[in-house]
Amino acid sequence: MKKIPECPIELPTNIGRIVRELGGLWAAAEVCPKINYQSKLAWQQLLNQWLADTSLPLLIRKSSLVRGSEIIHETGRAIIPTDNSPAQWACNLALRNITPTLSEIKNLFEKDELPVAFTHKREEKNKRKYHCMLGAYTVNKAGWKLCHIRAVGLNGRSLLSSMKIEELEKAFYDLLNPSNYFLLPMQWGGLGEANEFIEGYLNFNPASR
Repeated sequence: MKKIPECPIELPTNIGRIVRELGGLWAAAEVCPKINYQSKLAWQQLLNQWLADTSLPLLIRKSSLVRGSEIIHETGRAIIPTDNSPAQWACNLALRNITPTLSEIKNLFEKDELPVAFTHKREEKNKRKYHCMLGAYTVNKAGWKLCHIRAVGLNGRSLLSSMKIEELEKAFYDLLNPSNYFLLPMQWGGLGEANEFIEGYLNFNPASR
């Protein structure tokens, strides 16, 4: 029986060049949503304050775990597994030039009003500490797919409770950092996974780094 050919490690350079050009063309397009530079700086300041305040949980994208549950890291810091909802929430606010204060973040946790999931499984209800769903903060309803420049998922089998805290802090920062986002039309969303497309986007628009 004839075998399916394996995908080559090195792909055609001429096609890769076209994908990079597409990234640059999208960055240049008037319809490409852009997050204001000052808004990006404000969010980075907020995230640095959040990281420094160990009383606040870190949100980590790990959809294989119960989203909204609480895991206590060996350092004592709380870790909350989520899907991409916190990123969509942050992107939605940043696009509207809104940056919460640290005290507002604390209030959102106290009121369980910070999104941790798109939807929840009913059978996981008693395993969650936080229940807030994304709802109106989604960018999908406007026709966009949120893409990350640097990957934010933790796909290894290591327990979050024993991973290096520095790795978790980086994953948290990249998940919620609007400087790590760009938006694509939903029908073109797959392009956001291509490194060549991201390179082309960044090369045209260095402010997105």
